[in-house]
Amino acid sequence: MTQRSGRSHRLLLLPAAVLLAAGCTALPGAAAAGSTGSVGGDAQGPTVPEDSRRQILRLAEENGNAPVGGEFTVARYDSGYGPELIWQAEKTGAICSASPGVVSRGCVPPEEIAARPVPGVGTFLGASLYQGQWSVLLMSSGETVDHVSCQGRDFPARKGYSADVDGVLRTVYTVSVPRNLLGEYRVAVRRDGAPAEERVTLNMEKADPVQC
Repeated sequence: MTQRSGRSHRLLLLPAAVLLAAGCTALPGAAAAGSTGSVGGDAQGPTVPEDSRRQILRLAEENGNAPVGGEFTVARYDSGYGPELIWQAEKTGAICSASPGVVSRGCVPPEEIAARPVPGVGTFLGASLYQGQWSVLLMSSGETVDHVSCQGRDFPARKGYSADVDGVLRTVYTVSVPRNLLGEYRVAVRRDGAPAEERVTLNMEKADPVQC
């Protein structure tokens, strides 16, 4: 647990392929390397300081993960965590994320993204525990996400970054959910223009035991 600006936060970094079951009983992008993604982040809210942006992008370039055309999006969370940058790497086609506090959060290669179910929604990279809430990155494949729900409560998803991966539009969203919420998590999506709902796994119990 680290302290920053008087607020505590903890980052849980997980391999992108790992699926962990997060409990909760409900109550009654890159095709070929060099392809471009869309900057879809919410323009309202905190931003990443310019010096931090330069540091993140410099390290990305040194690691061979510089963004296509130098473009990135600023992803923000309702929990107040972050924000962080998301982009598609020009050389590899990977989709990457980093924040001032976690400069090298990681990149997911296009072949791993292409292996995700279509349509479908799953976690992307990891989750951060901040101010009593999990700040989670989700990635949808071939559908759009509206919100995550549990125990009759809805938690809105904020669109971050979109890119074509293997002919399918992949979109990264942020969502914030309370810590230790019991039950099953569901995600509300739009698929081919029609509303749908499915179970989603949020990958958090390695840091906090599931209580259901």
